[in-house]
Amino acid sequence: MALDDGMTATQEAAFEIIATVGTAKSMYIGAIQKAKAGDIEGARADVLAGTEIFNEGHGTHLNMLQQSAIDNSNVEFSLILLHAEDQLMQAESFRIIAEDFIDVYEKLLKK
Repeated sequence: MALDDGMTATQEAAFEIIATVGTAKSMYIGAIQKAKAGDIEGARADVLAGTEIFNEGHGTHLNMLQQSAIDNSNVEFSLILLHAEDQLMQAESFRIIAEDFIDVYEKLLKK
């Protein structure tokens, strides 16, 4: 199913995933920097905002998985899709790391 701009639905979804989770990952990295600077509230706010954006990309990925379960021929494998899934996993890892760093910096600031 090709779209007007020449991209398939899978490619379009992959780029949406990359864009949203990439933004989320940047917010998680920024949250670590805010925590390091002592802005714990700002850091937690960035993690929450990043998670909202991450969930958009995760939702797109979930829809693709559901389509694949219904009819595997509807979702084509491509390098860009593999990259999107890699970025999704990296962003989730950065969220976990950011939350842990925020907790550590918060404890250090209380000493």
